[in-house]
Amino acid sequence: MLVRFVNVWVGLLLLLLVPTAFIQAQPAQEYRITASAGNFDRIESIASFTFPQVVEPGIYTIEDGSGQETALQVDQQNRGWFVIERLQAGTSKTYTLNTSSQHPGNSNQGISLTEEENTLQFNSGGDEVLSFYHKQNNLPKGMDEVYRRGGYIHPVYSPNGTQLTNHLDTTVHTHHYGIWAAWTSTQFQGRTPDFWNIQDKTAEVARGDSVDLKWEGPVHGGIVTKNFHVDISAPAPVVALNEEWEVRIFQNSADYHLFDVTLTHSANTLHPLILPQYHYGGMAFRGHQQWNDPANVTFLTSEGHGRDSANETRARWSHMGGVVDGATAGIAVLGHPENYRAPQPIRIHPQTPYFTYAPMQLGNMVIEPGDPYIMQYRYVTYDGDPDPELLNRLWNDYAYPPGITVEAL
Repeated sequence: MLVRFVNVWVGLLLLLLVPTAFIQAQPAQEYRITASAGNFDRIESIASFTFPQVVEPGIYTIEDGSGQETALQVDQQNRGWFVIERLQAGTSKTYTLNTSSQHPGNSNQGISLTEEENTLQFNSGGDEVLSFYHKQNNLPKGMDEVYRRGGYIHPVYSPNGTQLTNHLDTTVHTHHYGIWAAWTSTQFQGRTPDFWNIQDKTAEVARGDSVDLKWEGPVHGGIVTKNFHVDISAPAPVVALNEEWEVRIFQNSADYHLFDVTLTHSANTLHPLILPQYHYGGMAFRGHQQWNDPANVTFLTSEGHGRDSANETRARWSHMGGVVDGATAGIAVLGHPENYRAPQPIRIHPQTPYFTYAPMQLGNMVIEPGDPYIMQYRYVTYDGDPDPELLNRLWNDYAYPPGITVEAL
């Protein structure tokens, strides 16, 4: 059941993309917002739209005509966000908004943000969802300094609090980092830096100096931050790629956690980064250490493949899960249909618990100057075994969201 946030929200919004002082105050305005389900039944579906006029960022309420109210979160990009609790396929629902309905409120619900020593931790209604290393990690005693880095997600939790990710594993593949991104086989300025196998010391991923944007809210919270992919095999280090993370964590269901990652890689010089055909690299997920035992982890794709047959197949979504301290939990990564070569092929290791979408399996790729490469994925965490029906529904919501029209009255 969708939690309502009417007249109970307190200043969680930190949307700082544009200082509020630069947005001209607007008089109160009424809007009609119509949501159309399209071809799919919508259950707790995320909806967003751009206003035709500037609306002050903040938290508002919208009404659907029956007296039921829903939280609307307006960000600094003039986009409104809300959750459609239920809408049958082929039907629509109309909401009204009066911009005088903005209010501070007071609640522990929604997505909140806590800054720890080297991470930004996001909670949903008080439950931990994920942390992002905006500063460098702390290495176990004796570990090589090559593994010290930031700019990745870890840990990630299921709704019941089971940790799903792993990093700095001292026993196998230490160079894996929760949810992270790196290219393996590359060509750059005549060299072949490997940004994945950092222990080879030909390349590294350097953390940006600061978080560009961070926010909280009743509908979503998140961050925008940067990393730099550095070729250290050159006579002097050269930044080959700029990497921008946009992580958006949603408050919607008690049955699963939902967050989006949009990752942008752009050439930093006039030279392209060439990605020859290869079996792994890109944006990856590393599973819990207890899943190092292949007997303790399962895989499933949208096409019905398990670990024994999924590798190098194409998938709209891919699940990894297993038992951690006696509890079964998992995560699915949903690929957006706008991704390059979607549905993208995947790499699933036969023993180590990780997977990655690897479009270069289908042939050479190039990240050209002035033409950024954008990766869009939605992550779903849950307790118990995967539910393909649920994952298909959530993928439909992600790939083909509800239609929204908005008009000023």
